[in-house]
Formats: sequence, C-alpha cells, structure tokens
Amino acid sequence: MSNFLALLLTLITGIFFMIGFFLVKKSEKKEELSILANGLALAVMLGIVFFDLVPEITEASITVFTNKWIKIFLILLFMGIGMGLLKAFDHFIPAHHHEHKSKEKEREIEEHKSHSYHIGVILSISLVLHNILEGMSLYIIAKESFASGIFMAIGIGLHNLPMGIEIASNLELSKKKDKAKYSKLALIFSTFVGGLFLFFIGNNITGFLLFMLLSIATGMILYISLFELLKEVMNYRKEKLTYLGIAVGICLVIALTFIGGE
Repeated sequence: MSNFLALLLTLITGIFFMIGFFLVKKSEKKEELSILANGLALAVMLGIVFFDLVPEITEASITVFTNKWIKIFLILLFMGIGMGLLKAFDHFIPAHHHEHKSKEKEREIEEHKSHSYHIGVILSISLVLHNILEGMSLYIIAKESFASGIFMAIGIGLHNLPMGIEIASNLELSKKKDKAKYSKLALIFSTFVGGLFLFFIGNNITGFLLFMLLSIATGMILYISLFELLKEVMNYRKEKLTYLGIAVGICLVIALTFIGGE
C-alpha cells in the first residue's frame, strides 16, 4: 500500500469524531446524552487501557528491556508522568469554581456544566496523545497491508465515535463553545498527525521512545477514567442511562476485542 493511501486512512478515522459531534449538535436532550456518554466513555476508556494500550506497552518493552523489574518501574514511572501532566493541566483549565446562586438547584446545574466542560477538555488532551500514537500504528500497518489498514481504521473509528459523543455532550453544556471548537479540531486531526509524523521521518522512531509515549498515554487515560469520568458516573449512579451507557460500552469493547483477535 502506498504511503499516501496509508496517510489517508489516518485522516478518515477523524470522521468518526465528527459524526459523534454532529449527533450531539442535533440532539435536544444534551444533558441526558451526557449522562449516557459518561458511562459509555468510562467503559471504553478502561477497555482501551487493558485491551489495547497495556498489550502494546508489553510488546514495546520486549525489544527494549530484559529485566522485568526495570520494565515495571519504568511503566509505572511514565504512567505517573502522564497522570501528573493531566493533573497539572487541571490548574490551567477553568472547571471547578463554585458559583453562589440564590437557589440550590441553579448552583448545582452551573457546577455540573462547569465540571462537564472540564471533563471534555482534559479528555480531549489525553485522547490527542493516544490518537497520535494510534495514527503511527495505523500508518505502519496500512503500509504493509491494505486490508489490515482498513480493518484497523474501522476499529479506531468505532472507538472514536463514542468518545466524540462524550466530549461534545460535555462541551455543549458549557457556555464556552467557541473555545471548545479547538478541542474538537485537535481530536479530528490527531490520528492524522501521527501518520503525518511517520510520513516525513520514516519508521525511525526508537523502541524506547514508543514505549515511553505509550506509557504516558496510558497514564493520561487512567487519570481521566478514574478521577473524572468515574466521579461523574457516581454522581448519576441512580440514573438508568448511566448503566445503559456502561453496558453499551462494555459490549463495544468486547466486540472490538473479539473482532481484533480474528
């Protein structure tokens, strides 16, 4: 497969984010969609970690290290760096301020919208790095086999679709929609950036660098899953839509894992 066609596949995966954004834009029940999307995103994000990133980190570490304790230490170190980076971003992203309203219900609504915007932004940040790495993998595979490249692009796209719904549904609740468009654009083109990087430099990325970036991306995904999405899911644990979202997310992860193993 030619380099240009392989690069084109990395661009196509961003369309699935656009579909997710479009579905939220046309929905009249954005808050309900946000609750559903939070449960769905939590299941999919954890699925990405345990069925996608962890196996990739393990495979990347084989060619770089022989001592298992060094592997474990460095994995935890770089994952900690990834989590720390997102924690640092927390201080620069307006999110958790509490507005004092005369009515308790109004205050809760404003706080929920603020927290939703925060989730949307830091989820975008963590996914951008993940998608850049995924774009590199897709580009390499697509260069070797057209069929494998198409299949992997579809798999990535199916992951991107619920993520697009999750991010857009949270960002749409905020009044800062003009700023939110930059997060959306970064996500749409992030996989393409990974492919474009290899298109220009070739396949000369070192095994250690790949191992490090994968571990950092995993830390970022875990941070947003455990410290942001899980908190939101727990806040709406009495809502049926929360459990429906989790169930759909689990089914999607199982389906993609099963198909990917074929």
